[in-house]
Amino acid sequence: MEFITTELPENSTVVALGVFDGVHKGHREVLRRAVISEGLEPWVFTFSEKSLPTGKAGAKRLEPPEIKFSIMKACGIRHVYAPDFGDVKGLSGEEFVRDILCGKLRCKKVVCGTDYRFGYKAYCGTKEMAELCEKYGMEYCFVEKIYDKGEAISSTRIRAAAEAGNMPEVELLAGYPFCIETEVIRGNRLGREFGLPTINQPFAADYIIPKFGVYVSAAYIDGEFYPAVTNVGVKPTVSEDNIPAAETHIIGISADLYDRKIPVFLIDFVREEMVFENRDELFARIALDKSNAERLARKWIRTRGEETEKLLGI
Repeated sequence: MEFITTELPENSTVVALGVFDGVHKGHREVLRRAVISEGLEPWVFTFSEKSLPTGKAGAKRLEPPEIKFSIMKACGIRHVYAPDFGDVKGLSGEEFVRDILCGKLRCKKVVCGTDYRFGYKAYCGTKEMAELCEKYGMEYCFVEKIYDKGEAISSTRIRAAAEAGNMPEVELLAGYPFCIETEVIRGNRLGREFGLPTINQPFAADYIIPKFGVYVSAAYIDGEFYPAVTNVGVKPTVSEDNIPAAETHIIGISADLYDRKIPVFLIDFVREEMVFENRDELFARIALDKSNAERLARKWIRTRGEETEKLLGI
């Protein structure tokens, strides 16, 4: 059976419920409570990446699906059941519990956050979930929010931090750095002329775009982190298309990375995106940014790389 599946379990399950956008520290506590439930196979019920509940539809997504589900797997989740939201949005709360959780997923225990909503137009909350679990003979566990600086950790806070370029705050709240993992495309190859080759990664339309500027970063290639420096923006000195993208110079590797999905993690903000008089000035500044970023990136790799690799299951 595939990890993300439409097949149904053969054994009794504990089901973690949620959209899990960002799979931040609060989300992972929900997953952890499911995984430690003895005698039950830990599953996740969420929604297909192609659909989102109406209340989430306007929110930009935080992480690539590969990272999202890799974290779940690394946490110990056995399988993810992710139907299209349109297939279940018309169900009442009781129909969802009776037909989906009990009937399809053989659920014996539910784990979710205290703000979880379900049923037609999200009418039901934890009060109704507790009543329905008791009616259908299931245990339930409602996980309280995790707080930082007196405020609950949330995907909304992480989005705001990313849009402000505050990558240490993103990592603090999520537990791992902001990640770009779109396919590497061919650029104009100008960097090679100056000894600073880069990989170019566009941003998917429905994902958050961090604050424009230059970042200390780390690229993960074939099981190893490499120090890097990344520009997020529209490359005003050399491009007129105004399409946001990430352009990363990776230190210590010269492999052909075209058409591969390379995870690039943004560690810290260095400076705003700038317009230069000419390409010589641009690449002189990139060389300086590289020198400054390399030390910080190597420190992050040394102190946080292994923990991040384990958390993300990469």
